[in-house]
Amino acid sequence: MIRKHYLKERLNKTEKWIEHYLETEDHIQISRNALKQSYNEIHFLISWTVKILHLPTKIYDFIYTIIWWNRYRKACKEVEIIRKELESYDN
Repeated sequence: MIRKHYLKERLNKTEKWIEHYLETEDHIQISRNALKQSYNEIHFLISWTVKILHLPTKIYDFIYTIIWWNRYRKACKEVEIIRKELESYDN
């Protein structure tokens, strides 16, 4: 019974983390779209120069995004496994 309680707690925490992560990703995407639009509004040469200067940051963001999406997928898999485990306790 104690194990079932801990599994339910872990399931709730993981589901909350997944929900929070998706909300955060939505906000990050809005910020990226705003940045792209601001680049399009300034002169082409200045926009191109700024993009080149920010290239290391963009590479870092790309790697960071891959790492966090991997964590998200692992959390989703964890939720599946915990639900199966809880079903086995119910039967």
